[in-house]
Amino acid sequence: MLIAIPCDAPGGLDAPISDHFGHSNMFTLVQVDNDQVGEVKIIPNQAHSQGGCMGPVMLLKDNGAQALVAGGMGMRPLSGFQQVGITVYHKADATTVREAVEGIIAGTCREFDQQHTCGGHEGGCGHHHEDPFEGYVTVEGPVEKDRVVRFSYELFASDELVDTAEDIRYLQGESQIIPGLEQAIEGHVAGDSFEVTLTPEQGYGDRDESKTVEVAIERLPPGLKAGDTVQAQSPDGRAMPLTVLSMSDTSATLDTNHPLAGKTIHFKVKVLEVLTSPK
Repeated sequence: MLIAIPCDAPGGLDAPISDHFGHSNMFTLVQVDNDQVGEVKIIPNQAHSQGGCMGPVMLLKDNGAQALVAGGMGMRPLSGFQQVGITVYHKADATTVREAVEGIIAGTCREFDQQHTCGGHEGGCGHHHEDPFEGYVTVEGPVEKDRVVRFSYELFASDELVDTAEDIRYLQGESQIIPGLEQAIEGHVAGDSFEVTLTPEQGYGDRDESKTVEVAIERLPPGLKAGDTVQAQSPDGRAMPLTVLSMSDTSATLDTNHPLAGKTIHFKVKVLEVLTSPK
C-alpha cells in the first residue's frame, strides 16, 4: 500500500506532519507491504489555485497513492479522495510521517468519519485551534462591519474554475478577504446568492515583474522544476504560493506575485450565515 502524508520541508520519514494538508509544503509517499516500510518518495504540493479543494486529490491519485493520513479536512476533499479510491485515515497522536506510518501498521490510525471533518475550507481543516468566533450568534440582518460572515464560493479566471470553498468565515471590515469580494458581500443576508467580476485592483492586484526572489536549492523541496509552485508563509501567517520561474544547480528564481495577480476574476457566492458578537 502506498501511503501519502502531508508534511513540512524537507519531507521524509522524520518530517513533521502538516495539519494544513491542502497547503502543506509536500507529501511524503511511503510504500508499506506486509507491515514493512519500503520505498520513500517525496513530491511537492501544488498551489491551492491549481484545482482548488480537489488539487491534492488528483495530485496523489496521479502518483499512485492508495491511502492518506491527515489531521482533518472538509467533506468535499474527503469525498474526492473516496471517489478516486484513496482511503483517508486520521493521524490520531502521530506528529511525524514515521509515526503516521507506524499508526497505519498498528491500526491506531482509523479511517476518517464525520467527527474528523470540519466545515471550513479544506485547507483550513487541519487546524483545530480555539474558535476565534466562539459565542457569536446568528442574526437575520445584513452583512455589515464587525459581523462574521459564512459563505461558499466558486472562483473563475478566464472562464476556468480555479478554486472553490464550501464554508469560509471572516470578520467583515477587517480586510480578511480580498477587497472587492468583501465590498460585494456587504449588505447581503443569509441565503443570498450572487456573482461578481473583479478587476486585478479589486482582487489580487497587478503583476509586478520585479517581484522575484532567488532561493538556495537546499531550502526548497526536492524534485521541483520550472512552472511548479511551492507554499511559503507571509509575515501575517497566510499561505502564499510561489511559482518557480527557473532553476539552476544552486538556486531557483521564484515569482512572489499571487498566481491570480493581473487577472480579472469572477466569483459565484452564496451567503450561508451572518453572525454578530453577543457583547
